[in-house]
Amino acid sequence: MFRFDVPMHGRWTGCALVALSILASSGCGSGGPTMGKVSGKVTAGGKPLEAGTVTFISTDGQRPNATGAIQPGGSYTLQTVEPGDGAVVGEYKVAISDVDSKALNTALPGAPVTAPKSAIPSKYQDANASGLTFKVERGSNSKNFELDAK
Repeated sequence: MFRFDVPMHGRWTGCALVALSILASSGCGSGGPTMGKVSGKVTAGGKPLEAGTVTFISTDGQRPNATGAIQPGGSYTLQTVEPGDGAVVGEYKVAISDVDSKALNTALPGAPVTAPKSAIPSKYQDANASGLTFKVERGSNSKNFELDAK
């Protein structure tokens, strides 16, 4: 019978080398795209929107889009993957809806939904028609949107 004895300090050295190689191969840092945090306020006719969504649509199709729920008082904070992570640095077209997504839920799946009325012109719901754009920079970005009311 063959027996291979490794001294205890040899086992620890081997484990340490394996752990170091795993850490080295995983890298240090995020390695992801450069992000910029984006927040602001949305108003229509001088009054803050109370619900809805702000959507940043990438102009080049290479970056992911970012969205933010409009909170009571009109504030929003964008996210791409995780809450508050912002948007990838670059140019965006912007779409804004003041329809609360919760209002589209029904008690029964598949039941007809009565669409809530919007207080803003429908052009703002289409990033290609809204006329709203923004360039996200590295770091913190603040962008307020003043929309026309219906």
